[in-house]
Amino acid sequence: MNKLSYILQWLLILVMGVSSLVMAQLGYELWQAKKINAFITSQPQAEQVPEAVPEDIKAQFAYAYKLVELGKTEQALEVLTSLLDRDQSELTAAIYFNRANIHLREAQTLADDDSARLSLVGLAKQDYRDALLLDSSLWNVRFNLELGLMMVPEISDMDATIKKGRTSSSVNVKAVGFRVDLP
Repeated sequence: MNKLSYILQWLLILVMGVSSLVMAQLGYELWQAKKINAFITSQPQAEQVPEAVPEDIKAQFAYAYKLVELGKTEQALEVLTSLLDRDQSELTAAIYFNRANIHLREAQTLADDDSARLSLVGLAKQDYRDALLLDSSLWNVRFNLELGLMMVPEISDMDATIKKGRTSSSVNVKAVGFRVDLP
């Protein structure tokens, strides 16, 4: 009986030790989550160096949003692009959507005959399509893609392929007025 009580005593000490370690780990995770939530709910300063921003994807996303509000779109695009390099699909569709919105807003500020407008709208349309591939239920992405298509319509080569009697499983799409001169 004495041996059994001795084993139970050590088993109880072991369970208490493991419980203490689990509680410490959960406490640390809770502290980190509160720190990140405080950063997101506060107004991040654009003057903050990117290293001062927490590495959490949601905190980085909030930082990029603040940069867009302050008119620093190039920095916001860099932050959003760096977030795409991560393998976290939690916000990937939203990241593509926000990148496309930045490109589309910049294109709207340019003149209609500016060639940069065509390329920016093309980038926006591609990001909208990538977002729709990830989540096809996003109606705001579909709406903005339609805006981009109205700004720069696309001409399909499908009609010419059908008239020639050839069928193809892919369709070539060209932007109207967009030409790339390669060396």
